[in-house]
Amino acid sequence: MCSAGGPITERHPVRFRSFVPAVLVAAFAAALVSVGPASAHDALASSSPAADTTIDGSVDRVTLTFSEPPLSGLETGIVISVTGADGAEHSSGSVRVDGNTLSKSVDLTTAGAYDVTWRSVSTDGHPISGSFRFTSQGAATPTPTPTASGTPTSAVASPTPSSSATPAAAPVHDHGQAGALWVIGGLALLAVVVALVVRVVNRRRPNPAE
Repeated sequence: MCSAGGPITERHPVRFRSFVPAVLVAAFAAALVSVGPASAHDALASSSPAADTTIDGSVDRVTLTFSEPPLSGLETGIVISVTGADGAEHSSGSVRVDGNTLSKSVDLTTAGAYDVTWRSVSTDGHPISGSFRFTSQGAATPTPTPTASGTPTSAVASPTPSSSATPAAAPVHDHGQAGALWVIGGLALLAVVVALVVRVVNRRRPNPAE
């Protein structure tokens, strides 16, 4: 009996050791299955404005694009908040969901740094959240129009009538030319008269030869 029982007691440990690797493999597979959904959370793929960038104040919406659309029916759990350096809220309205893109209206006309805080619901039902910062240059300052500077220019140009005074002075020069002509004519006439008088006197003077 002892010899018959001896081999039986030696086979049990052999069979038990053969099951240990199978149990370990099954436990490892179960761990992978349990960890798989936790590592499959949706992630923020991109944003506009992008993190750590500088933009102008013309941007009117903040847009977040995720790897997957949020879980349908839980839109109330989606939040986008944009605050300035003073903590004041600069976003308004509700979050717009378009596929895997979330967006919200913002007012970034004031220059400074802005913090974006968001929260969504992953497709596996777990909440996800995050935050990032960007800088706005504020509303663009309008360049002054040259209208104001053009007004003095037109005022300076107003003395242009002085050019019309130049033709008014022209008749003065004409009168001077006419007077000079009269003087020249008078002198010529006087010379002719003197020549005639001299000629007459010479004719009346007696000839010494006679």
